[in-house]
Amino acid sequence: MRRFRTFFKYFKNNKKSFYRYSCLSFLVGILELFGVALTYPFIMKLLAKEPSSNWISSPLVIGIGIILLFLLKNAFMIFYSYLQSKFTKNVEAEVNLAFMKYFLSSSYQITSKIPLSRKETIMGLLIPNVISNYILRLLNLNVNIFIFTLISIFLIIKFPLATIITLFFAALLIGIQNRIFKPKLEAISKKISSASALFNQRGKEVILNIKSVKVSDNEKFFFDNYKSAIYNFFKFGQETLFLNTIPPYITEPFIILLLFILLAIISIENFSEPDKLVASFAVIVSAIFRLSPTISRIQVNLNGISSVLPLVDEFLSLCDKFEISKVKEPEYKEFCKLNEKIELKNINFEYEKGSPVLKDINLEIKKGEFIGIAGLSGAGKTTLADIISGLLIPQAGEILVDGKKVSKPLRIGYIPQEFTVINGTIKDNVTFGSPKQDDAAVVEALKKAQLYDFIEQNLKNGIDSNPFVDSSGFSHGQKQRLAIARALYQDPDILILDEATSSLDLKTEDEICSVLKDLKGQKTIIAIAHRLSTIKFADKIVYMKNAEIVDIAAFDQLFARNSDFRELVNLASIKKTN
Repeated sequence: MRRFRTFFKYFKNNKKSFYRYSCLSFLVGILELFGVALTYPFIMKLLAKEPSSNWISSPLVIGIGIILLFLLKNAFMIFYSYLQSKFTKNVEAEVNLAFMKYFLSSSYQITSKIPLSRKETIMGLLIPNVISNYILRLLNLNVNIFIFTLISIFLIIKFPLATIITLFFAALLIGIQNRIFKPKLEAISKKISSASALFNQRGKEVILNIKSVKVSDNEKFFFDNYKSAIYNFFKFGQETLFLNTIPPYITEPFIILLLFILLAIISIENFSEPDKLVASFAVIVSAIFRLSPTISRIQVNLNGISSVLPLVDEFLSLCDKFEISKVKEPEYKEFCKLNEKIELKNINFEYEKGSPVLKDINLEIKKGEFIGIAGLSGAGKTTLADIISGLLIPQAGEILVDGKKVSKPLRIGYIPQEFTVINGTIKDNVTFGSPKQDDAAVVEALKKAQLYDFIEQNLKNGIDSNPFVDSSGFSHGQKQRLAIARALYQDPDILILDEATSSLDLKTEDEICSVLKDLKGQKTIIAIAHRLSTIKFADKIVYMKNAEIVDIAAFDQLFARNSDFRELVNLASIKKTN
């Protein structure tokens, strides 16, 4: 009950629906009860020596009533199953949305610390298991408990001794099975989450690195890693599935044995009244016919719930950690406008306490400037760009826009190293979910990115074309131009390039640099680069080392006066400009 209350504390909108469906399951139990209870008068009337004077109580009417009752019960069960499926899938959708809201609404600094494999485990393993093997099984358990309870009450009233013996052994059977299966299933469940994460990770290692894997001729190594992970994961699933198939095979012979015992007791009790004996036999057989699968389903549902309890605990701990009930739905933001300059004053940042990534950063960026950020790996270049973009909040220092602290973010156009297309047209990829849908602005952004002419000449539907079959409809360079168009579409104050040309060939890199040259002066550009040719024509280059800015100057000046930068240029085989 603790887990149940905690779950609906976070998802309280569905609590009333759960209780409502539980009440409907009570109605199912009543219909089952009437189906069993009416068997006795039906047999008694059928065996009566004199026909009934009242046609309503005739065997034919009672028999038809029993048939109609079972048809009504089955029709209701179909309807109830539909409602139950709808309820559980709606809950699953709501839970998924709650976690997606958290990932989208929380700060980048928080969500970036959650590995992709962990996010996939939450969305692909924890949530489906909690809903299907906990919430849904609780509903199914309610139905079967109501059926079992109501039929048992009727049998106690009608055949007290026989029923008490039956209930005692039924409780004993369920208790023994639960004692055997519950610890085994909980132990398996504790291992499933980590096994699933490893399985997902191994799969991604292959898919995301397939080119390197094949070139290095290491297919066997990665295949064996994946094979080990998938068999380990599926082994736990197989054990759970196997343990959940056992209860019916234990229950069936037990029920047959009980049936003989009950019939023997009833025979002794009604030996002198053959009509009552036959009617009692019919009721017992009918009751056992209903109770046998009910007991099996109760045990199967208990096993299923036991198998998922550690995952439920893990899920609920995440709900608590993420404060999932307090997460608000993402909304479109309001932005401030850059008119003159951005100033970073005494900025300090660290991901882990005691390990500074940025130390006493002071930087002024004027509107329309092209700023390059250079330095060896680990110098703090990307972190500095993330601070400027507002993705990360510094632990110390301040950021001023036009000399003032602002509460609203600047509009940023971000161009990553690896551009990922979304499933849709070129227009969809440029607008990227923006509330502003303007074809003219899409065309203008594509022209500035030097991609529109190619689209017009090669794609008959223009910006409404979808060339991204398997994400390979464009070359790498064309995808980077599309990334630039996406960044430009919102008319950003700042354009940030994060190693955007590092994976391009020299010709394509030169083409992208040509785009940036045309944008110089029109947009404030901040480019992080290992390939220094990308920032060679920047207005000034910020050279970073050991989490600090050690020098700021134009390329030629920096080359002349800074030996570290000169060594970096020489290593990159870049000659200074004349």
